[in-house]
Amino acid sequence: MALIYVVTSLAVEAALMIVGRLKVPQHNAILAPVVLTIPPLLVAWICGYCRPKELIFMAGLLSVLTLVLTVIFGRLTGISTGMIEPILVRTLAGFLAGTIAVWRMDRPRPSP
Repeated sequence: MALIYVVTSLAVEAALMIVGRLKVPQHNAILAPVVLTIPPLLVAWICGYCRPKELIFMAGLLSVLTLVLTVIFGRLTGISTGMIEPILVRTLAGFLAGTIAVWRMDRPRPSP
């Protein structure tokens, strides 16, 4: 999931920057909502989370983890541009989301 998320989110962001001529950090108000919605939904769907509840959960988890890790990384390093930050943050977010998803599937479910 991590690799798929990194590739998908960077591709969407690059497309917005090339086609829309958007720049980081000047156009973060436009880039952030798109990068935090479309790639997570697409990745969750690609990874097989097709039921609406699962799809929304995984996409939301990827979005929240990406946002939180971006803020933490930015505060710790002071870096807001470049390629290292998004690659590291999105890889970690995808890995954590995948780990949480596996953990959720492995735990016993209460019987109805």
